[in-house]
Amino acid sequence: MRLLDRYIIKNYLFNYMLALAVMMGMYVLLDLIINFDRFTQATAEASGGQATFLAVTLDILDFYGFQMLVIFQQVAAAIPLLAAGFTMVRMTRHNELTAMLASGVSLYRVAAPIILCAVGFSLLVVIDQEVLMPDCVDKLLREHDQVNKVVTRTDPLYFVRDSDGALLSASEYNPANKTMKDVRIIQRDVDGTPIRSVMASTGSWDPTGGPAHQGAWILLNAHEADYRKGIDPTQAFAGAHERMDYATGLTPAQLDLVFTNKAVEFLSSSQIMELVKNSPEVTRGSLIKIMNMRFSQPLMNLIMLMIGIPFLLTREPRRLIMNMIYCTAVTGVCFVGTFVMFQMAGTVVPPIVGAWMPVVIFGPISVAMLDMLKT
Repeated sequence: MRLLDRYIIKNYLFNYMLALAVMMGMYVLLDLIINFDRFTQATAEASGGQATFLAVTLDILDFYGFQMLVIFQQVAAAIPLLAAGFTMVRMTRHNELTAMLASGVSLYRVAAPIILCAVGFSLLVVIDQEVLMPDCVDKLLREHDQVNKVVTRTDPLYFVRDSDGALLSASEYNPANKTMKDVRIIQRDVDGTPIRSVMASTGSWDPTGGPAHQGAWILLNAHEADYRKGIDPTQAFAGAHERMDYATGLTPAQLDLVFTNKAVEFLSSSQIMELVKNSPEVTRGSLIKIMNMRFSQPLMNLIMLMIGIPFLLTREPRRLIMNMIYCTAVTGVCFVGTFVMFQMAGTVVPPIVGAWMPVVIFGPISVAMLDMLKT
């Protein structure tokens, strides 16, 4: 790496971190101003008395420390181009860009380190989404007044589909202790026709149960019915059991994924694929769309940078301000167009088409704009 590359990268990294700190800081500050009372109330309830400054501060740091992962995802699209603009303004202001051009350095040579750094930051976005956020979904789902609370939920299960086509229902499922109430399991043939059913008062997960000791649901007071014998209850009755082991692919981990549909943006691509396998057809399209956007969105961040860079790299310093206005307008159109096409995915067009349509449209435009750069 040459001295010029190191110098440009150093300036770009400084401006990137500065822009990132400013945007994330503004986000946190505005959110904190609105929700500060909720922090103090939650801290006071947890301590059983008056909230101290130190306790409130620790709760705020605990909450926003995890929320930074989400905020970074939200601002990652604008930061690379914003940092590139700051870098070019500084280099133009100090006549450094003019000196580079006078010495025969191509503007492509100036743009290359910036694009390389942007690729690295796009990889950070992927790591954040695929590795960091899935490990702390519970922390990311907290509200401002839930920092000191263990949030538990007991929700019903409505015909959750197993990998073999069976449907699992329960009036209540508690993920904390992995128990179900009023369990009903309907087994179906390849055509979707019910062939057997199991009804039980309760079900609890045993990680060492099942034929292969890979885990099974322990059903108590279970009653089996075989509908192939007839639909009459007296004919279909197949036996009663005080205890019954039911091995299934719907483990507590799978059920947790079902419950985290509302937090699907925090899951990894592999977890979303598991959701796709156990989700009804009506929601499968949106999950496929989100999974494809995990890859198309970082690419669009780079494409918007490549569209904006030709405006910032100009041989005429006097035109830099006007070019920055053009850059803002053009990249704004690109951003809005990308947003609209992402919203069309799964509704107007198929999910995969909508997720990759911005890349197909704006990708060639970015290459053409770079090719027209006057070096």
